[in-house]
Amino acid sequence: MRIQLRLPKAQLVTSEDLDVRVLLSNESATPLELPDPFRHADQSLTYTVTGPEYPKGHDVNHHAVISRELAQPIGGVVAPRVRLGTGQTLESVVALQEWLPIRKPGRYQVTARLRAAGVDAVSAPVEFDVMAGAPGPASVGVMLGGGAYSGMSAVWLQQLEGRSLLMQAVFVDETDEEGRGVSRRTSKVLGTVEPGASDAMAPWTNDAPGGEAVSWTLWRNGASLLALAPPATPQTPFRFDLEAPPAQLIRPPLETHAGELFIPLLGAGGLDLRLIRFQSSMDAVHVTPGKEVGRVKLTAVPIAARATLQPASVGNGISIILVSEAPGGLEVQHVRATGAGRLIRAASTLIRGLRGLPGSEPGVWIDEAGRVHAALVAASLKNPHQAILMEVRFRSDGRLEAPARLKPLTDLPSPARAAVARHCHQPHSDRTGDVSWAILLEDGRLIHAGNRGAPVSAEKPVAVPLELLDLLQGTFILTTDPVLGPVFVWL
Repeated sequence: MRIQLRLPKAQLVTSEDLDVRVLLSNESATPLELPDPFRHADQSLTYTVTGPEYPKGHDVNHHAVISRELAQPIGGVVAPRVRLGTGQTLESVVALQEWLPIRKPGRYQVTARLRAAGVDAVSAPVEFDVMAGAPGPASVGVMLGGGAYSGMSAVWLQQLEGRSLLMQAVFVDETDEEGRGVSRRTSKVLGTVEPGASDAMAPWTNDAPGGEAVSWTLWRNGASLLALAPPATPQTPFRFDLEAPPAQLIRPPLETHAGELFIPLLGAGGLDLRLIRFQSSMDAVHVTPGKEVGRVKLTAVPIAARATLQPASVGNGISIILVSEAPGGLEVQHVRATGAGRLIRAASTLIRGLRGLPGSEPGVWIDEAGRVHAALVAASLKNPHQAILMEVRFRSDGRLEAPARLKPLTDLPSPARAAVARHCHQPHSDRTGDVSWAILLEDGRLIHAGNRGAPVSAEKPVAVPLELLDLLQGTFILTTDPVLGPVFVWL
């Protein structure tokens, strides 16, 4: 029996997945019958990883992995037997990072050993290098109304040996299974992008991917907006060139099931709201240029902004909430966009007695009736240390439905660095529409809606801009692990 291990690459970053292709070849003159070495119940094929994370070597097999994932032994389950004729080969892929997580940089080697049916064979070792990089802030893309186990993608830029790597990871909310929280399922390098790249973003969408749907990734380089979707590559991305670098890309970019990516932004100077659109499909053969589809002039530079899509049942209309300072308070402006992207200033309202907090991003959610709900963490004009939650609702036609509601939250023990409000958008949940909020203080501590005592210290540095998600069993905030990049923490 000959065992071969093949790697797709010899170098990877600490947050990247590694799939090992395993080939078992019967080079004897007689057929072999043995337990299927690639079934979860099998214990005959063992992999050993040696390196800085496992200096003494660590063994793992299918049986051990599935027992760990189920949090209980799977005794009594026997792998079915397979027959391997002379010259025949069995082949499979092992997701090594899922089996044995590797967090420390350095050189590693992996070997495989098969002991079954009188065979005792060991592969030649294969080596690979794990390199540490400096992960930047991540942006999370969510499927609105996705429900249980809906995936969330995160993208970020990772600096490594003078290069900028565009990274992507997929997370799954598993908080109803033994309270495990939000776990990372995959992580990969999408490619190397030009020096000076910034604003890596994953879009939010209102439709489950499938069929002809495409998934987009966005980043910026100076005045150029760049995006990935089939058939683009990091070297030949979708592109739209502005006249000057934008004052701000309004989060999140928005992806529709029709293959569109809408990017709202504030133009240079911050006094015009613009909407850029890319479009593609799974069978597209050409990378087409982006197009500006809407523009609205503003009377004041916004201090906070957020965009969202209508539910798929209502359509692909876009709502953008802009918050700007005004005499005596804050002005909240609602701008609507049709499915084609044409912008319409729908309504504005002055909320008296409030002042903005630094880096405060609104929460925006559209319910199944088409009503637009906006929330913002602000401060009292009279008492700047008093945090206030502002909530305002607009009708399905975009106009103001009711006066704003103001709710005192807490006294700030030190200046705020950033704040965020988010609505629960889980369908069929008794918390749908509820607002969660968090405030990051300059000293790195957090105050949040579930916090009843003193500010808390997060396990890892909190990612800024703040990413707060209200999911199945609780609220999660995104942090940046200096080695692994984005990691969700349960508040």
